[in-house]
Amino acid sequence: MARFVTALLLWVSLLPGAGANDPNAMWSHYETFVLKKDQIQHVRIHANHRTHRLAFRWTLFVNGGLVMHVTYDGHRFQPLLYADYKRDAFRIDLYAKPNDASPLQYETPHAFLIFRKFDEAKKKAEIELKIKSDEPSEVYYEKGK
Repeated sequence: MARFVTALLLWVSLLPGAGANDPNAMWSHYETFVLKKDQIQHVRIHANHRTHRLAFRWTLFVNGGLVMHVTYDGHRFQPLLYADYKRDAFRIDLYAKPNDASPLQYETPHAFLIFRKFDEAKKKAEIELKIKSDEPSEVYYEKGK
């Protein structure tokens, strides 16, 4: 009987927990945006008593690639994203963790801009923003023109 109870407890412990099937469970903030050409999406991130500003837009969709313009705290980037795996995301390191002595890059707070799909008929791109941070932070979204 003891073996049966042990086997049952082991089997129950291997069952997926609540939220295990949620792909956004590991992200502290996530949002999906549908943007027209040159429509700017502003994001304000309040963390560590500082305000960080992120803005992004897309300008060209050609041969399946989406040309984006991204500005984060005055630094400008121009990634080319595709909707297929490994070429669909752009990583932005948000800010250094205080007292962070670890050399691992993935432990710092970061964001991903992920290109999901492009609607040819409406000329709109679907872009996800996912932010991972262990510190408490607030994120505000402001849609531009």
